Amino acid sequence: MAREPLPPLRDFPWHLDIPTRWGDHDAYGHVNNAVHYSVFETTIMRWLEIEHGLDTASGSVRCFTVENGCCYHAPLKHPATMRCGLRIDRLGTSSVRYALAIFIDESCVATGFVVDVFVSAADERPVSVPEEFRQAMGPLMR
Repeated sequence: MAREPLPPLRDFPWHLDIPTRWGDHDAYGHVNNAVHYSVFETTIMRWLEIEHGLDTASGSVRCFTVENGCCYHAPLKHPATMRCGLRIDRLGTSSVRYALAIFIDESCVATGFVVDVFVSAADERPVSVPEEFRQAMGPLMR
């Protein structure tokens, strides 16, 4: 079965650079698989909190991850600066599916996705994605 080509960095409208840390690698000398998920979460939350003002401490909505996945295409080694690309593949009523990819230079080393559901901070029940986030997400839509 033929493998799909890996996405280029230009397929992701927003990027975040994150350096590897000494403690990120495993016994094989590779950045541990769990770190990839942390990079995905950090990228999304940085975009939501810093770029678009989501207040996770006292705001009226929160985002809960309900599904995620990652495919590893090449090993990552420390030291390196990972560039994580972010785009939105689907925006529903209360949920969003982010597509992410980690690059070293221009080489894609991992691809993944995260599905977040927006919930009320008061009762943690799903709510519609707030309009201000829908507008902010527009440029990230595939």
